[in-house]
Amino acid sequence: MNTLQHVLLSMLLVLVVYLTFQNQQLHAALQQGQQASAASVTAALTPLTEKLDAIHAVTSKLGKAADDAAEQKLTALQKRLNLYKTLSVVNQAEQLRAEGKGVPAAEKLATTKKPLWEAGETFADKKARLQGLMNPIDKLVSAWKGGDTNTNVAAIRKEIEAVLGELGND
Repeated sequence: MNTLQHVLLSMLLVLVVYLTFQNQQLHAALQQGQQASAASVTAALTPLTEKLDAIHAVTSKLGKAADDAAEQKLTALQKRLNLYKTLSVVNQAEQLRAEGKGVPAAEKLATTKKPLWEAGETFADKKARLQGLMNPIDKLVSAWKGGDTNTNVAAIRKEIEAVLGELGND
C-alpha cells in the first residue's frame, strides 16, 4: 500500500501542478480579455466623449451669447426707463410751476440735468440733443427762482419725448 500511496500522491501532486498551471493560464487569459475589453470600451467611448465635449462647448457659447444679448437688452431698457423717470421729474417740476411754486419747481427741474447729461453719454447718437437741454434748463431754473413762472417746460418735454420715441423705434 505504501507504493500505491506513493503513486497516488505522485499523481495527485501532478494533478495539482497541472490544475495550478491551468488556473494561471485561465487567469492570464481572463486578465488579457478584461484589458482588451477595457481598451475596446475606451476606444468606443473616446469619440463619444469628444463629441459630448464639443456639444457642451457649443451649448455653453450659445447660452453665454443668449445671456449677453438678454443682458444688453435689459440694460438698454433700463437706460430708457431712466430717461422716462427724468421726463416724469420734468413733468413734476412743471406742475409745481403751474401751482406758482417757482423755487421748488426750479430745484426739481435742476435735478434733471445730471440724468439728462448721463443719458446723452449713454445714447451717443442723441448726445447733442440731450446735453443741449442744459442751457434751456438753466434759463428756466433762473427765471423760476427769480419769480418768473410764465415760461414752461414744453420745449424740454418735447425734446425728451422725441428722443424716447426714437429710442422706442430702435
